[in-house]
Amino acid sequence: MRFVRHWHARAGVLLAMLFLFLAVSGLALNHTDALGLAKQHINTHWLMRWYGLKPSVPTRGYLFRDGYLASTGERWVMDGRVLVNQSLAEDNQTPVGAITWGDMRAVANADNLFLYLADGQLVDKLSSTALPGRPIKRLGIIGSGSTPQLVLQTAQGSFATTDGLTWQTFVFDQQGAFDQQGASGQPVWSNEQALPSMLSASLNRAFAPSLPLERIILDLHSGRIFGRYGPLLMDISALGLIILSLSGVWIYLRTARRQSRH
Repeated sequence: MRFVRHWHARAGVLLAMLFLFLAVSGLALNHTDALGLAKQHINTHWLMRWYGLKPSVPTRGYLFRDGYLASTGERWVMDGRVLVNQSLAEDNQTPVGAITWGDMRAVANADNLFLYLADGQLVDKLSSTALPGRPIKRLGIIGSGSTPQLVLQTAQGSFATTDGLTWQTFVFDQQGAFDQQGASGQPVWSNEQALPSMLSASLNRAFAPSLPLERIILDLHSGRIFGRYGPLLMDISALGLIILSLSGVWIYLRTARRQSRH
């Protein structure tokens, strides 16, 4: 009895902090939506190196009159801000064009047309039946001034709009482009180009690798964050908890039996 009490107490003290951490992390994971753990991203440099994640910084992108858009397929960055309102998580598509259109910035991938303000706020997303055709191949504008026309070149043909709601068919020949009303003009197409070297600091910050806090807590809870031997450590801890529970019950029963005899 003395031997069991001796090691039960010492093992309990040694493992108490680990058990407390497992309990707290388990509670957090059980309420991940309420705590917003999946939306909080951690990009601490040493932690990302521990995970083996390295930054993937693009060297080419699209330039606006006073800004830029760069992407790695899974992340779009406009002027140093990560755009979180596009459907990249769903289709993982890279942009096919990005251009200034009036006071907005139009960005297109193969299936969607996004309209942003200069601060990165999403104004509208056009997809499916709201588009005249898909997939989108190129994005451009025709005309100048306050109301230029936005042009999409798709698999079904080329179309232009002044408001994003109504689209007119454009036909191209050697002299330019002509719509159904006879208006003509030569479109200025959005083309990917090399990003200026002065943007390197901004790009490095924006494309630094990150992980959701939920993933990090889950890896800590399971021990996987410590590599191949991490889960083994957690297994040993679980066995320790089982042994402590059994020894605690045994001590209680022995003590209760002695008291009942007295």
